[in-house]
Amino acid sequence: VGLRVRVPAGRRREQARMSATPGPAGGKAPGMRLLYLTEIDEADELEHVWAIDFRELEQVLTDAADNDTIVQSELHEKCQTAQGHSRMTNALLYGIICDRTRGKEFTRYLTLVVKDQFAYCCKQLHRLALEKFPKMNDRGAVQNSPQQNSLLGLVKELVTLNVSGVDKVCLALMRQIQGGNVSQTNRWLCKYMLEILVNNKAWLYAQPALIPQVFYTFARIAADHSDPKYEKMRRQEAQLCCDLWREKVVECRGLGRDVVRVMQDVSRIPEFEALWNDILDDSKACGDLMDLLSVKTPPAVLASRLTPDMEAQLMFIMGHVKMGEQARYQKWFMTRWGLSSPEGESLIADLVRFICCVYHPPNEVIRSNVVQRWAAVGWLLKCAKTATCIANIKLAIFYDWIFFTPRLDSVMNVEPAALLITRSIPKWLDIAVDLTEFMLAVADEWGGAALQARCRKGIFNAAAECVNRRVIQSWAQVSACPQINPALRTRLRAQLKGLCKGDPDPVSQEDTDLYASSHHGPPFPPVTPAASSRPESPNPPAGGAGAASPGGAEKGPSSRSPFDGASTPPTA
Repeated sequence: VGLRVRVPAGRRREQARMSATPGPAGGKAPGMRLLYLTEIDEADELEHVWAIDFRELEQVLTDAADNDTIVQSELHEKCQTAQGHSRMTNALLYGIICDRTRGKEFTRYLTLVVKDQFAYCCKQLHRLALEKFPKMNDRGAVQNSPQQNSLLGLVKELVTLNVSGVDKVCLALMRQIQGGNVSQTNRWLCKYMLEILVNNKAWLYAQPALIPQVFYTFARIAADHSDPKYEKMRRQEAQLCCDLWREKVVECRGLGRDVVRVMQDVSRIPEFEALWNDILDDSKACGDLMDLLSVKTPPAVLASRLTPDMEAQLMFIMGHVKMGEQARYQKWFMTRWGLSSPEGESLIADLVRFICCVYHPPNEVIRSNVVQRWAAVGWLLKCAKTATCIANIKLAIFYDWIFFTPRLDSVMNVEPAALLITRSIPKWLDIAVDLTEFMLAVADEWGGAALQARCRKGIFNAAAECVNRRVIQSWAQVSACPQINPALRTRLRAQLKGLCKGDPDPVSQEDTDLYASSHHGPPFPPVTPAASSRPESPNPPAGGAGAASPGGAEKGPSSRSPFDGASTPPTA
């Protein structure tokens, strides 16, 4: 005998409305759909509710015989209650997006009946743009769907009306612009959002929270449009970013240090080149530039370069998949987001910045046997094939090291690089050597002579924080490793003097003086194969980041990288 639970009358009516399946379409209006679901997808609750509410709207239209006056009167009456207002808003949104023939009519009704200044409308649109936008089109479609086009058209209309809250919808839509993707559908979304923002600059300039996100998004995406056939779009993106920086510099400078990293990739585009030179020449002795580099980029900005689905899947790998069983998921992730393609490689640096600066797991996850952040970063580094992309990824790994300031920066931002270096010894020695050489090279060369002392200090601070916070015991794991060539170990001891406790070889004053005087190269070298190549080493690792080291790493099965995952995919 079960207990009888009293359910409020209002809740019973809502449950009955939700479970109702009127008509042959199971709640949907015949011939209309919001989402393109496959056979294995579960029915979507939001689409189900909107479709039922739309049938109620259709009944109003039928009873009124499409008499506009009667329709408006009935809609106003239904919207007198909060619940009725929500239902009619859902119904009108469903009609606007799914019924192209009557979309303008439904838009007019929506502007007439809203009673909360579009607050509920924007809330629903934000949810749709953030959670459902990819499902509003067939998977693998080569062009945008009518539903996506109608959604963007409605957002454009709301921006024109200066509706409060539509800026959040624009942020959600910009998150759906995928980096490293030059497909027609992705370029369409990018172009449409660019058009909305360019044509409504007065509105954009009045949105302080939106301005930095717009700048960062389109400065980053412009790097993907290097092909001459995308020149027109690239120039529009560059012009928008330059206008924002020059007219809203306070908001843009709030982006912090990563804006410099992103602009390096596009500094050779004429519009960006002029802005880049202005930033470098803006102050004496790089004072203002150093202020910018000392500011951490907000995590929300870095997260915005991952689509919501991409973020969820990456978080699943690092939160639920056990170390040694990740190969199946990594392969799927690479295929799903095109990381193996020449264009998709540019996305890897965005993923690395997200892992280092946005995802900071609790101690329970760090102590567990799931895929750790350092392992995920190592896997992503191995995904890269071109020298330019590899250099960009390494810079993304060590970017917070260069400017690290205790008490202002988090050790969690630098932890993945430290653990990746130390835990790659001795089996994956080439990775440890490669990253150590890059760390020392970037301290010397990245900022040029003007910032060399600051960059070296930042590297030292980050390494010291890793020891003080017990991320690692000592850097002697690297400096005392006999399989690493002596020249590199000497340079490391000089850079990290006092942090190599347990190293039997002391740091000589001659080595310290030699290291302190070594510098050559221009300030802010572009991240290209020539500028980012590491210094010559007596035993350079062969074959890139994933190759076996000639310095003594074991051969055969035991030298398989931990980022390769299990040899046999895990069972479902």
